[in-house]
Amino acid sequence: MHLVSLEQAAGVESHFTEFVIHARTARPDWSQGWLNPSRELHPYFADPLREALAQRIDAKYWHGMKVPTPLRSARCRSALRRARTDSLVIWNRSAKLGYALDAMGEERCIHWEHGAAWDKGRETDRRNYFRRVPRAIANSRASARVLELLWDYRGALRVCRNALRPSLVPGSPVRKRYPAGRIRIGVAARLYPVKGVALVLHAVRLLGRQGIDVELRIAGSGPERERLEDLAARLGIASCVSLLGSVRDMQSFYRDVDCLVHPPLTEAFGLVAIEAAALGCPVIAAAVDGLPESVAEGITGYTVAPTLPLAEYVGLGGALYGLPAVVYDPARDALVATPVVDPAALASAVARLFSSAATFEALSARASEHVLGAPSFARHVEDVMAVVDESVAGR
Repeated sequence: MHLVSLEQAAGVESHFTEFVIHARTARPDWSQGWLNPSRELHPYFADPLREALAQRIDAKYWHGMKVPTPLRSARCRSALRRARTDSLVIWNRSAKLGYALDAMGEERCIHWEHGAAWDKGRETDRRNYFRRVPRAIANSRASARVLELLWDYRGALRVCRNALRPSLVPGSPVRKRYPAGRIRIGVAARLYPVKGVALVLHAVRLLGRQGIDVELRIAGSGPERERLEDLAARLGIASCVSLLGSVRDMQSFYRDVDCLVHPPLTEAFGLVAIEAAALGCPVIAAAVDGLPESVAEGITGYTVAPTLPLAEYVGLGGALYGLPAVVYDPARDALVATPVVDPAALASAVARLFSSAATFEALSARASEHVLGAPSFARHVEDVMAVVDESVAGR
């Protein structure tokens, strides 16, 4: 059984959907079920999950009524037993989960970290959760180190790096041609402050001042849309910025842009970095947390070290809600106060990428070949299910 929220259409949710679909075929000795910790299911995932999920349990609702907190554990325990659940995999959550550990039995639970370990708030609850859950999967070395450094995690810990989802695998390596006219920059991110989209808008303005003709296409939705539209207008670049909202066909999106710029303030791995690179889009990303693990320097793109203090983010049009107090610096193997990428550094990296047709086209070809030659999604499923197997065997 997987405990995961599917209210939004973002990376974790898409990853879960393709994981259970693939695991259903690759590991027929296991059935895959869903323990829903919220109430909604994003319509993007309803049809694909209909056949893949053998069971669905609503953790907090019963016949449309919210189950009182004191009764939630007993309600889930009964439902999990009826579903003959052997293991509960908890996706990217660590707060308000005592009911799930009590219902399943903590020895049968596995935490799967995709970035929630960076979240602020409910520190006592989170620390207690990580003390109780005996086994964890991390989607990057950065995620594993944050569990250890920030939460003092002492359980069995395995790194199972994310892999390119099957739906985004092209039929053959992609080599983009150097753009004949305007350069099309892509951003693929939820529109939240943590994704640093405001920084890309400033970089676009700087590139225009350098005489580099660019347009920006942003795939994603969220509460920062209006703020970003206002910022684009203030910077005088609204005419070359398109906010597309949620994009279902991401393969077409990556084919339609020339590169991906991704400067989040924190990112446990960066699925968009390998997705874009597979489709021949070189990636320019922040050198923070797990992004240096998903962007092969000089092969799939370039990373840019964040050098500005967080206090400057507001002046650049960003908001501070939802941001972590610390992030992981892979160069120092340490937690540091959250910094921000300088838009000038982003603009410089874009200019470098498009400095010549030979530079761009060679990097595009290397990026696609590199990702398509990496361990497959099938191998990724095997690695994760091996952890589940070990958990059962150890009981």
